[in-house]
Amino acid sequence: MVFPFGNRGSSRPLIRSKSVDKLITLPSVDTTSHPADVLLIGQIYLDTILDVDHFPDEDHKLRALCMEQRRGGNIGNTSEILAQFPSIRPYIMSAIGPKELSRQLIAQLETKGIKTSTCIFRKTPTPSSYIIKSRATGSRTIISCTTMEDISRDEFSRKFEMASLTKTLSFESDGKAPFRWIHFEGRNVDQAVQQIDWVDEKAQREGWRTSLTISVELEKPDREHIDWFMAKGDVIFFSKLFAEHRGYSHPADFLRAIRSQCKQQATLYCTWGALGATCLQPNGEEIHASAPLLSQVKDTIGAGDTFIGGIIVTLLRGMSHMSSLKFACELATRKVAQQGFDGLADAMANNSRLWDPHPVLHRKTSMVRKYSDSDVVHRKNEDEYDDDDTRNGNDQFSSLSFTSSEPFL
Repeated sequence: MVFPFGNRGSSRPLIRSKSVDKLITLPSVDTTSHPADVLLIGQIYLDTILDVDHFPDEDHKLRALCMEQRRGGNIGNTSEILAQFPSIRPYIMSAIGPKELSRQLIAQLETKGIKTSTCIFRKTPTPSSYIIKSRATGSRTIISCTTMEDISRDEFSRKFEMASLTKTLSFESDGKAPFRWIHFEGRNVDQAVQQIDWVDEKAQREGWRTSLTISVELEKPDREHIDWFMAKGDVIFFSKLFAEHRGYSHPADFLRAIRSQCKQQATLYCTWGALGATCLQPNGEEIHASAPLLSQVKDTIGAGDTFIGGIIVTLLRGMSHMSSLKFACELATRKVAQQGFDGLADAMANNSRLWDPHPVLHRKTSMVRKYSDSDVVHRKNEDEYDDDDTRNGNDQFSSLSFTSSEPFL
């Protein structure tokens, strides 16, 4: 694998922190006594995936090698990741089709451990997507269809208040934040920004804002007013497409350029496909984690959503930025190496490295790998490659070792 990064056409190495990265400033959660509730707001899709030898020519017939139907949408994929970790309890807030026609969808989600009480039923059908996967190039072409009205600010507030009351009456609330993390998909911008403002003001007024993390995703750069999200998130996820659309060919350059438009203490991430991901920490340090080598790509659908899930899980567990970044990159790479999302948490937990029972500083629960400066790799050109990064197929996922006073799951 090569790393042909550049600064708007010029060569530029990846710059990483030269010290063990600082403890995160986001609120950590003791998830050993009670699962951390995470609310994800966006749109669930019903995906039909067609696997083909090559992308079809216009006005030609082509037989698919196989077909798969599964739940999709960004928050749908991320919730499937989160639900695999017993320390996390994901809730999704999505508009879906009529209740009588959505029973199977609801049952499937609940069976997976994804809470659906915050969903809103509509008369229109649940949106669908048709995804064409080309084995020749590895490309994926997505054709989506929806007439679904997005969730309004008033609908959001009513569902949120109802969920909070239900959790209180069932003794599931600790009297503080009803959710430890709220994630917004980068869509329905006008209403979503109002939703963020509403929950932010409520949390400030009731005294649990410091126990809450709000994250936003900016994936599609052509959505109207998408930049409004930048000033709203404690954690912000940018896509490679978003950065390239702004004229950047290096994730760190993009994050530094965009920093002034975000909250002062926000943590920024930019994923870069097979090259891994970069994080700009609140203290101004940038760190980069490379993706493990992969001998075969099987399914890239939802890789970015998997990365987001990995970040949410690990930051809620109190991991450092570098540890969290490496974990999320490996989790996303494992997802690309398999069909679907099942078993990813088990695969990470079954890492053969030893567990260290010593927690980090004041953390009640911690899972922080002891990284040294040797883990901070500077890519000077595409020919330079470190021995530690050159792993064969049997060893490609052995890069992470975590320390914890509790099992990861």
